[in-house]
Amino acid sequence: MPTQVNPNPEHDFVTGHTISVRGYRPWFQRLTASWGLLFIQNGHGTLSCEGKSFSAERGMLILMTPGFRHHFQPEPDWKLLWFHFFARPHAADALQWPPEIPGAGAVRFSGKEETTIRNTLFEAHQLELLRPPGWSPLAMLLLESVLVRGFNRIQAVKAEPDSAIRLAQELLLNSDDSVDRIAARCSMSRATLFAKFRRETGVSPRHYRECAMLRRAARLLEQSGLPISEVAEQSGIPDPYYFSTRFHKFFGLSPREYRRRATASGESS
Repeated sequence: MPTQVNPNPEHDFVTGHTISVRGYRPWFQRLTASWGLLFIQNGHGTLSCEGKSFSAERGMLILMTPGFRHHFQPEPDWKLLWFHFFARPHAADALQWPPEIPGAGAVRFSGKEETTIRNTLFEAHQLELLRPPGWSPLAMLLLESVLVRGFNRIQAVKAEPDSAIRLAQELLLNSDDSVDRIAARCSMSRATLFAKFRRETGVSPRHYRECAMLRRAARLLEQSGLPISEVAEQSGIPDPYYFSTRFHKFFGLSPREYRRRATASGESS
C-alpha cells in the first residue's frame, strides 16, 4: 500500500475537474502509482477494469487502488472531481473499501451527506489549485475526512444489510423504479445491490420482481375472468407473448391452461 509519512504536495497530491460533453472520448487512468478518489457531481459514465464494470453516477464516491489502470466511458454532462494522492499511515484503515470491480470501491451519498462531501472535496480542490501558504496539510485533512466518511458509510451498510434489502424488496414489489434507481434509493451501487440481494434471497432483483409479477398474474387468472392480455398488463408484463413465455417457464403451463385447471379444480371442490 503506497503510504508516505510526509507526502510532497508538489507531486503527491494532484486534483482536477472533468466535465464531459457529447463526443467526449473515453480515456484510461494515467496515474496508477498513487491512490485515486473520484466524486461524481453530475451525470453518469462507466468505470471498468479487467473485464468488469459499473455505472458511476451522481453522488458516488469512488476509491481507486494503486496498481490498476481503469477505463472511463463518459456520457454527456458527466462531471467529475478527482484526486490522486499518497496515503498517510494514520489513514490506512479508511482505505479498506470492498471492490466493485478490480481496484475500485464505491459508496453513494445523497441529500445533506452528498452536499457535505461535495463542499469538502471542492475546498480541497481549491486549495491545491490556488496553493496558499500552508495549503497541503489542510487539503490532506479534508480528503482524509471524506475517506473516513466513505468507510463509515460502507460499514453502516454492512451492519444493516437486512434493512437495505428489505427496502429493495419493497420497492421491487410496489414501485415501477428501475433497478438502478432502487439501488440509489438504497444507497448502493447497482453491483452492490445485486451481490447483496442474491446473497440474502438467493435470486437477482430482476428475478425476484418477475416472480412476484407472475404470482400476481396467477391470482388474477384464478380469481377473475379478465382476458389474458389484461392479466399481463395488470401484472406489469404488458407484452402478451413475453408474458405467456415467462409464465409457462415459471409454472410449466400456459396462462390459458393454468386458468382452465384452476377453474376445473374449483368446480370439483
